[in-house]
Amino acid sequence: MTRSVPVGVGILVVVVVLAGLSLPVAMVGSVGGDQSSLAASEPAPTTRSLEQLEPQDFDSTAFEITVHENGSATWTFRHERRLADEEEEENFAAFAEEFESEETGLYERFTDQSKALADTGSQATDREMETTAYNRSATTEYRPDAVGVIEMSFVWNGFADVQEDRIVVGDVFQNLYLGADQSLVIEPEGDLVITAAEPEGEYTGTTMENATSMTWTGEREFLEGNPRVVLRDADAVGSGDTAGTADGSEGFLLSWPALLGTTAVVIGAVIAVAWYRSRDDEPPSSEATESTEPIGPQPEPEAATAEESASESLTENELLTDEDRVIRLVQDNGGRMKQVNIVEETGWSKSKVSMLLSEMEREGSISKLRVGRENIISLEGYEPEAAKSPFDE
Repeated sequence: MTRSVPVGVGILVVVVVLAGLSLPVAMVGSVGGDQSSLAASEPAPTTRSLEQLEPQDFDSTAFEITVHENGSATWTFRHERRLADEEEEENFAAFAEEFESEETGLYERFTDQSKALADTGSQATDREMETTAYNRSATTEYRPDAVGVIEMSFVWNGFADVQEDRIVVGDVFQNLYLGADQSLVIEPEGDLVITAAEPEGEYTGTTMENATSMTWTGEREFLEGNPRVVLRDADAVGSGDTAGTADGSEGFLLSWPALLGTTAVVIGAVIAVAWYRSRDDEPPSSEATESTEPIGPQPEPEAATAEESASESLTENELLTDEDRVIRLVQDNGGRMKQVNIVEETGWSKSKVSMLLSEMEREGSISKLRVGRENIISLEGYEPEAAKSPFDE
């Protein structure tokens, strides 16, 4: 599938795709044909041609954003690949020496693309932006196996939105996508602490406020403007100020008492419904039989029935897992639905539905069929024939 590359998405692929990150052919000989044998005939590693790598050629890629108190951020792209033997280690060492000592076409393309992305971000946010402090390195780490590590970094001035009492990250992201084996890390610098994140990622530390970083891993797609992170001065947070929301407003994060209170309401509703059903199953008591005069105003029977039905339905939906909700929804629609209709019916994001359906397909709960630009979701026994439209039946 061809993806557009808006600001945010493009910045994450600038090294591996746009900037043409390359390594010696001998190191990636398994990628395309019998290249390792060809590389072995060359006289020296430093004279070997370079081949562009695709994202899947790295074992892992991390995009680390360190946010500074003035709203600038240091972006570091860290790509890792295991070095299988001594020959690959030697080839990588030769590549690293050249990569660090010369401003190659690779490095020039990297700087050009990052500057273009900052220009686009400036136009989208109406903030002044520029890129400075470029750096690059290629090293071998032993863990104990040898791993080739390539890093390229720069400082993006004006990256975050600096408000009166907080710094908000996220308005430069547009439909951000992380591939498999990729991760995005946001780290606060100095006295900054993370007070809100949407969606919440994995954080180090016992609480979000003392976390040293927030991490999201792929495969994952974000809504426009996400991930969105609010950072504040640690002293302001410690003085009792309320934490900001991911959109810059107050009250996004529920306190534990509020969260527990909400949970108590749900549990109370479940108990009430269970009690109501058990009460209907019991025979009427003699006291109730003897009573002829109603005490207090009585609701209309039809209205009471409607309210009770709505309460039971709401509670049942809340108790269903996401997978069960999808299965029930597809069952109610004849065993087959378009993925876009599932998004509309549930109110979930496209990325959540996509990842949930992929997981359900792997588990065998549903099947997916691509028809044109639509995904058709079917339960077992309702799969359409590939030779005709799934809705012709």
